[in-house]
Amino acid sequence: MLSNELRLWSKIFLFTFTFQLAASSAEPQDSRPIVRISSPGLGSTYTMPFRIAQEQGFYQEEGLDVRILGGVRTAPSVQMLVGGTAEVSQTVGTTTLAAILQGAPLKVVMIFNDKPAYALYSKKSLRSFADLKGAKVASITPGSTGDRLLKIVLEKNGLDWKKELTIIYIGTSDVLIKSLVSGSVDAAVLSFPGNLVAKDAGFLELASFQSEVGALTGGVATGEPFFSKRRDVLVRFLRATLKGLKFFKNNREGSARIMVRFMNIPYETALRTYDATIPFFISDGVISEDFQDKVLDFQLKAIGTDKRIPRDRVFDFSIIKSLGPK
Repeated sequence: MLSNELRLWSKIFLFTFTFQLAASSAEPQDSRPIVRISSPGLGSTYTMPFRIAQEQGFYQEEGLDVRILGGVRTAPSVQMLVGGTAEVSQTVGTTTLAAILQGAPLKVVMIFNDKPAYALYSKKSLRSFADLKGAKVASITPGSTGDRLLKIVLEKNGLDWKKELTIIYIGTSDVLIKSLVSGSVDAAVLSFPGNLVAKDAGFLELASFQSEVGALTGGVATGEPFFSKRRDVLVRFLRATLKGLKFFKNNREGSARIMVRFMNIPYETALRTYDATIPFFISDGVISEDFQDKVLDFQLKAIGTDKRIPRDRVFDFSIIKSLGPK
């Protein structure tokens, strides 16, 4: 039986696949190639490789006009990719896999992180998962990696999230932390810098999700037209993005200054956020075949399907590997 997400993607794919195939890749002869990035994490560290590559001029050096379409929710982010209104998406998790399972010709071609930086924070009065019964728990968006991790962790700790509590979908981490601090919710799924704000405000970390192997939250997914027909542009885009990722991994102060601008946080908070999140990021944009299998195992279970899929239908790191050390 298909899960709700797979049924949704069946409908979406029927309507958008034709448009994806027909999407024009032509650019005006006197202009730089345009690359549009659909990104759910407007104020997230997971966008930093893109932001840094843009701010440091790496995309410009490659002759590209890169436009970051921030604040797009997870499902629409992938729909834009399928429909041809974006060339790449930051979304590389279960929503992308659900689309691939329904026939969408997508590939994950680069990874930013190999573990999730989400955690569940609650009021001081809620000191255990048992205390969450009857509580209002704020989550990001339905189907997002953070939301799926929340449900998995709740189930592992003996809670039926459909019956024993109420999950409220609020949006990005900055909105989630405001809801928690204001008391409108009892607990919330947070990523950095929201985790730090919650801790400083005296909220309790009930669970960190970083031990959930296979949950990806940042990287580059693209469609077959861009991968095959505009491969030279994709190579240039990935080369610049890899420079952005390496800058982020290796330049604490420079990265923090860019975080201040795009995450709207003070410099000291940016430094703390950097120090807390940098262990979650990888340096070369590639995960091993063994880890790819673990990712697929996690994602298929999270989607709720018994289908199996070979890793080469989902991942293709051939370009990013060619850009690494020779």
